[in-house]
Amino acid sequence: MTRIVYLFQNLLRRPSVRWLLGALLIYTATTLILMYPVPFHLSTMIAGHERGDAYQYTWSLWWAKQAVLDPDKGLAHLTLMNHPVGIDHPFMLTLVGVNLIALPFSLLLPPAAVYNLQILLSFVLSGLAMYWLCTELTGDRRAGLVGGFIFAFFLNKTGHAVGGHLPQVTVYWLPIYVLFLWRTVSRPGWGSALVASLALVFTCLIHVIHIVYFILPVTVVVLLVALVKLGMTFFTWRRLAALLLAFGLAALVAGSLLLPTVLSSLADDSYLYKVGTVDHSIDLLSFFTPSPYHPVLSPLGWVPSFANKIFYDQEALYERLAYPGVLAMGLALWGLIRQRRKAWIWGVLAALTALLSLGPLLKVGDRLVLYQVDMHQSYVVLPYALLKQVPLLRVGRTPGRLGETTMFAVAILASYGVAALGRSLARRPRLSTVLVGLLLIGIGFEYVAVWPFPASSAEIPETIQRIADEPDRGALLHVLMKRRWVNHRALYYQTAAERPVVGGEVHRAVPEAQPWSDMLSGLAQPDEAAGDAVSRPELTERVAWLRHFDVDYAVFHHVPWRDDALHQTFVEALLGPPRYEDDTPSLFKKGHSGGTLAAFSIPTDAPAPKSSRLYAFSRQGWHPPEQDGDLWRRWMYDDGQLYLYSTRGEVGSLRFTVDSHLEFPVLEVYVGEQLLDSFVVGRRMTYTTRPFTLTQGMNVFRFRAPGGCPQILDVPRCWSDALLAPTENAQVPCDPEAVRTTCRTFAFDHVSFVAQENRIAGEGLDVNFGDRVRLRGWSTDRTVLQPGATLTVTLAWEATADLSDQYVVFVHLLSPDGTLVAQHDAPPVGSLPSSAAWPPGTTFGYPVTIEIPDSLPSGDYRLVVGVYRWPDLSRLLVLADVPGAEINVVQLESVRIVPSAH
Repeated sequence: MTRIVYLFQNLLRRPSVRWLLGALLIYTATTLILMYPVPFHLSTMIAGHERGDAYQYTWSLWWAKQAVLDPDKGLAHLTLMNHPVGIDHPFMLTLVGVNLIALPFSLLLPPAAVYNLQILLSFVLSGLAMYWLCTELTGDRRAGLVGGFIFAFFLNKTGHAVGGHLPQVTVYWLPIYVLFLWRTVSRPGWGSALVASLALVFTCLIHVIHIVYFILPVTVVVLLVALVKLGMTFFTWRRLAALLLAFGLAALVAGSLLLPTVLSSLADDSYLYKVGTVDHSIDLLSFFTPSPYHPVLSPLGWVPSFANKIFYDQEALYERLAYPGVLAMGLALWGLIRQRRKAWIWGVLAALTALLSLGPLLKVGDRLVLYQVDMHQSYVVLPYALLKQVPLLRVGRTPGRLGETTMFAVAILASYGVAALGRSLARRPRLSTVLVGLLLIGIGFEYVAVWPFPASSAEIPETIQRIADEPDRGALLHVLMKRRWVNHRALYYQTAAERPVVGGEVHRAVPEAQPWSDMLSGLAQPDEAAGDAVSRPELTERVAWLRHFDVDYAVFHHVPWRDDALHQTFVEALLGPPRYEDDTPSLFKKGHSGGTLAAFSIPTDAPAPKSSRLYAFSRQGWHPPEQDGDLWRRWMYDDGQLYLYSTRGEVGSLRFTVDSHLEFPVLEVYVGEQLLDSFVVGRRMTYTTRPFTLTQGMNVFRFRAPGGCPQILDVPRCWSDALLAPTENAQVPCDPEAVRTTCRTFAFDHVSFVAQENRIAGEGLDVNFGDRVRLRGWSTDRTVLQPGATLTVTLAWEATADLSDQYVVFVHLLSPDGTLVAQHDAPPVGSLPSSAAWPPGTTFGYPVTIEIPDSLPSGDYRLVVGVYRWPDLSRLLVLADVPGAEINVVQLESVRIVPSAH
């Protein structure tokens, strides 16, 4: 023991150790003050605004522990989400660095405490890492202390802490990477290269966006500085080999985990893309205002009035804080002036990343700057608009996060400034120390974003605790999971209940999860309207489906807001009174009444569903159902999905009736990723797709308008050729000025799957006529007529080659002895203006009419169809074994003529 004390005393005699411990003490004390009251409530609070991402990242840290302890789970294989099938989420692998760092804490502490400690340590460790780097660059420990303080507590980082953005505050690996990269290029060695590689791996795996927002620009700066300093002596085998080791090893380790996400980012329709780039860009005025929620500056009126336009609520602090601080910028400018030979490159980096953080379009006072030249108006386009085309930057929608790189450079510049001041006060060390102390106090004062620090409740409601105590392990369906705050709360509650949840989104919405989430969540939500284009289950049938999917509880998060009362009333009508109910902390503004968490049990004795199929439309791509008399239709934008769950596999077709206001648009139908059929829509009619195998489980159909979707008035009754008739007592404004525009292509009704054995006559036909066209189907409006009546026959033709008007389709009514008694002869596309609108591979359906002669005797007549060339009248060969093929026609069915009633 005496020897240990002796060694410790020897360590304390070293100035480097004393300074390091001093820095640790300063950064820790400042963290405790700025983050108050979180450090004193580690298990009962969660650092960050209640509407932010803190719950989501708390769940992520907890799940990493589950993945380590349970071999059936994986960090990217989320078995407890998207019930009943789980989901693979490669994006989770890009955050493995955060989870690995927290794992020792996760094995010992509750999830809330683990998250809070990661946030608190991020401030302290960021300061220490930057202190180490700045001390190395300047040779001045006081300068390192100030540089580390700036990088630990700058406002952009604090704003991310308010938003619960754990990866954005976990930035202490960045200075370590730069420090050892600098050592590798200045004094090449395998040890420095290995540490640089390790730090680079963690930097990449904290968040993938760090690669392009930080690693690339800073690496270029370090290498450029070394190249300018060393000239051609830079290119030595030892230095190049050390760099190859650092970058190669990091690429090998991090690349294997990042590759799935990087490859996905290259796809144009990647699920990683999210809108909001302009909204998540820095406002130019943000550089000139501290936080409007500063506890001292704001009451004194020292915050500019325009700050309230930018930071209209505390949620705006998440991404928009960019104020570098007067003291930090003053020191940075002084360092740039006095140490310009060493500091100029960091000044360039600070200026460039600050410019890029403004995003693709210039925004001032939360408004895009619009300018006019002659008669032309345009927004001010910034350089980030070009960089947005880079794959990984296309994934990122948050250019404001480049502010971290800006402040990294500012911290280095400020340390150069302090070093220059220190040399001026070399003969007065006490004054220098006092000056540094005052600078730290002043910078810390400026860097207060909001105080006390916002925090959410970490308490697990009694309802969830009681569910967790039950032996059953069925799923929980959190009603209105699509609401972000419900989703995040549900994830956090899962850390206690450890039950699967229906749906669930973490970091990104994975497309494969949407069908299950939309379908099962829809069972516990009221419908948008009284009817729809698909059959919908009644209340008792919904309960049966919920039990079929092994859902034990529907959990309702009630806050008197929007339409919550409507949803709660529906859940009570569906499942009766709640089994468990309790009060939970308010999720919204201070003073708002507390919400109620209610759990409604799904009866265990619920019968099996009566139907073998369950339908649901995707949330995106469709307008709400609209009524046209007794008919319910649903309009599509330009791309919409239909989900169909089946309890068994079977062969059949998709049948639907479709109409459009467009002129002969093409409609594509996909099953999964496979094109199933294409149709040309001329007028409202029913189509049947080619047969396919409906799999047991979830089937996803995609309807697509390849021709695009024009903007039109949003109310179809206001169109000149309305496709929807006015409903009784409907009060619909038809003033174009009062109706917004939207996108509509096709109107669907009566959408269903029909098994092969249940198809009606004429469906599922596929007859080849001379390799030019194929008869895909037919129907008649009736089969019993009287003389003088009109028979309507609907034909569905598929073009297999380019056609012209030299082909004629004939529909003949033949007497029992084969005599022609009535006919219809016309081009194969009916009223279609040109064959160009009927591309090969698409099916076009249209009706033809046949006038029945007044004198036609009673009896059974044959209806046949064929195609001949014009003008030689030679029939196209019928290349199929069907009735009538011997004379190159297809016999449709018999039509009975009966005597007139009078």
